[in-house]
Amino acid sequence: MLNGLSMTETLPTIFFPVSPPPYMNGGPEEYLSWVIRAQSGDADPDVVAQYLEGRLPRPVDDLSRWKV
Repeated sequence: MLNGLSMTETLPTIFFPVSPPPYMNGGPEEYLSWVIRAQSGDADPDVVAQYLEGRLPRPVDDLSRWKV
């Protein structure tokens, strides 16, 4: 949704996984986080939140709504 759901609806953001090096905390198998990073200084967090709220299933924690 943030990395380019549509050519006409784009946001200046990148969504990607990150993890500490394995020698610090065990690597991605044990510790995986997700980051939303702005590609430019004009990515307003409120706009990103509205964009996601309008496109994600409701409620977001209901796994049956995520069927593709």
